[in-house]
Amino acid sequence: MWSGSGKVSIPDTIEEAGGETRWLDRPDGMHLRYAVFGPVGPAGWCVFLPGYTEFIEKHLETAADLRARGFGVLCLDWRGQGLSARYLPDRSKGHVDSFDTHLADLDAVIADAGLDDVGPLTVVGHSMGGHLAIWYCRRHPERVKRGVAIAPMIGVAALKPSIGSLLAVFCTVGMSGRYVFGGSPYGPRRRQFEGNKLTTDPVRFDRAHRLIAENPDLAVADPTFGWARAAWRSIQLTHRPGWFESIRAPILVVLAGRDRIVDNVATKRAIQRLPHGVGLRIPEAEHEILGEIDPIRDQLWEAFDRFCGLKETRAKVKEPETAEL
Repeated sequence: MWSGSGKVSIPDTIEEAGGETRWLDRPDGMHLRYAVFGPVGPAGWCVFLPGYTEFIEKHLETAADLRARGFGVLCLDWRGQGLSARYLPDRSKGHVDSFDTHLADLDAVIADAGLDDVGPLTVVGHSMGGHLAIWYCRRHPERVKRGVAIAPMIGVAALKPSIGSLLAVFCTVGMSGRYVFGGSPYGPRRRQFEGNKLTTDPVRFDRAHRLIAENPDLAVADPTFGWARAAWRSIQLTHRPGWFESIRAPILVVLAGRDRIVDNVATKRAIQRLPHGVGLRIPEAEHEILGEIDPIRDQLWEAFDRFCGLKETRAKVKEPETAEL
């Protein structure tokens, strides 16, 4: 059990959090882990999509927050992350062949959980998960009531448009499974709170790394050239004319004002292109807004409650001090 930043205790395991762990074998032999937290309440089902390197247990607090708002929750470990199958012997390497594979896995998990015909879904994602949440909203307008993208990976500073041809060369000559330049396995450097680019909350930061220490199989470190190419390709597709404009679902996009992981300029442009997009910037937030200190998280949840039209705001906080985009 964990108690941080004034919140109630949050269990460390899916089952202690009231969830059920499930496994799904994919046709290519990869097995996926996902979790369902129920029962479903008046708000319906929410599909929560974690970001790169993240795993289900890291977001048990998020699952509890969503359940308190009347949602049943589904969350998964993407292939190559958490306890789902990995592509490479070195489990620290973040690798995937294509983001289309992630989206196909998501379709399969939602179907396996029986949520593909239970009514419109609320789809929430963080970072890479936010990117994929927007993709899902575009591909399945009939299934989606709304989307929420938190610090979404619409652009990444390290993935400039000109890098695509270079990544293609590296992957063509057999370097797809190698770390990107400067990449390294999970190690002590990542456990240092000082100077981290993810959160200003030491308690939540330490909890995530304690969970990894207790189960090292959860760890993911730097990406491979193959992952970088897959991410670059998926991002470039979203930049095409008409891509965002074709999304029918309302989408709340939350930006971390101090984000040093994703490109907020690209995200702002995307919000302007969304027909039903709502933007919110939390100036003092680092990239992992859901892992931030309570005053920052409360701003996100206040905006979430307004966006979803929930009658009762669960977090009793004053009007958030947000900034214009």
